[in-house]
Amino acid sequence: MRRLAQSTDPDPNFTMYVIRRSSDGRAVGGFGFFGPPDEEGRFEFGYSLIPSARNQGLATGAVQLGLSFAARHGAKFAVADREASNLPSQRVLANAGLLETGRDGSLILYSRTLSADG
Repeated sequence: MRRLAQSTDPDPNFTMYVIRRSSDGRAVGGFGFFGPPDEEGRFEFGYSLIPSARNQGLATGAVQLGLSFAARHGAKFAVADREASNLPSQRVLANAGLLETGRDGSLILYSRTLSADG
């Protein structure tokens, strides 16, 4: 998320979004794009939840919504990375249809080709 906060890209669509719990509207995390898709339609994203909001499907739902949103705005290919030690986040990415594509040190790399509806 640190890289996301440092992004200076002004695209109003590919920015940060608050994740709110539907039961009470409480802000429990964030989802964001590391800028708009590149010339090939590729983009990177990240997300985070407060500990009490984890293991409720909120992160998976946010990622699925984010991928669908990106596809509707012309994105074609999603990429993300996670620490090998972060098993819950790896499950989120797998549940959202991303596949492991490689490793870079302690990071696991993921990607997914998007259809028109995400």
